[in-house]
Amino acid sequence: MSEPRRIVFFSSGSWEGNASMVRPREFGRALIKRGVNVCFIVDDCEYNRTRLDLDPKAEVIFNPRPGGIAQLWTRRKAVREAGGDWVHVMNPAEKTAAALMGSGFRVVGDWDEWRAYHQYPILKRMSAKLLDYWLRHRARRAIVASRYMQNEFRRRYGLEAAYIPYATYLPEHPSTSSPFDEPTAVFMGNLFPSYDHDLIFEAMVQLKAAGKMPRMAVLGMGSDLLKWRNFVKECGLTNVDVPGYTVGLELWRRLRHAHVLLFPIRPNIVNVSRCPSKTFAYAQARRPVITCRVGEVPEVLGEKARYVEPTVEAFAEAIDQAMSSPQPDVDYGVERHNWGARAEALLEAIGSVQK
Repeated sequence: MSEPRRIVFFSSGSWEGNASMVRPREFGRALIKRGVNVCFIVDDCEYNRTRLDLDPKAEVIFNPRPGGIAQLWTRRKAVREAGGDWVHVMNPAEKTAAALMGSGFRVVGDWDEWRAYHQYPILKRMSAKLLDYWLRHRARRAIVASRYMQNEFRRRYGLEAAYIPYATYLPEHPSTSSPFDEPTAVFMGNLFPSYDHDLIFEAMVQLKAAGKMPRMAVLGMGSDLLKWRNFVKECGLTNVDVPGYTVGLELWRRLRHAHVLLFPIRPNIVNVSRCPSKTFAYAQARRPVITCRVGEVPEVLGEKARYVEPTVEAFAEAIDQAMSSPQPDVDYGVERHNWGARAEALLEAIGSVQK
């Protein structure tokens, strides 16, 4: 079929703290540069009204948020009125399924994580699997952000999904001064129980026991923030700073002037399925990275990162070695990971679908 003239990005809920929404936002910007008409349907809430940071040429439809069954009809109406050649759906979700079920729109289903295999409580896990099934069968075209999901969709379901990972997203900043008064290891990321930042906190405890107190800054929000602040206090880790959510220039200064960047990640199905956007931010910062050879990480950083086993001991040793010697900048070749190329891949994927 011919290239689409209009793509509608459909979502529900607030975009605040939702890392997956980086993807439609950046797709939208890049598609507009290519002459595609782009519309976003978002729920009408304070954050979405004031802080979406979409391309000014994008059309935005704010969907009212009534309670109960009424929200189903308002979303269905919004999608119908938006029109468009394709409707983009970011991960399977109940409200999205309810709004699109029975409609005739061409849907491109986009997975940047595999929620069907998260360790939810049993009822939520069953719901996640049903929604995953729905979107795989409802979508006229499937795209995924990880090689693992691409291979598993083919192996398990005979479904050929297009592989379109994330790309760089931090804006360019001029040269900046360092916010650190001594060499500091930096971790950036959401502090949720399912992630693996426990490895670096425990590594700091191990290093302290060995009489070593390298500086570390942990940048991020999440349900575990207070837990780890208390951990740092209780363990006497005066060398560890947990400032919380950091954005903009202050985030860039800390990434760019880190002595070394840390990314602990274990080889489980959640981690091999996702495409962590911080990998691209780390590559943009051009600082050395200590991480694990898991999932999409080596796809982005290649052989230029230091890969260790996902254990406390391995991270403690690697941090100790890195902090005791100079660490020059690293060129990860990040230029190839750009949203212009990703938008072209999206257009190619949906352009291959026959009417």
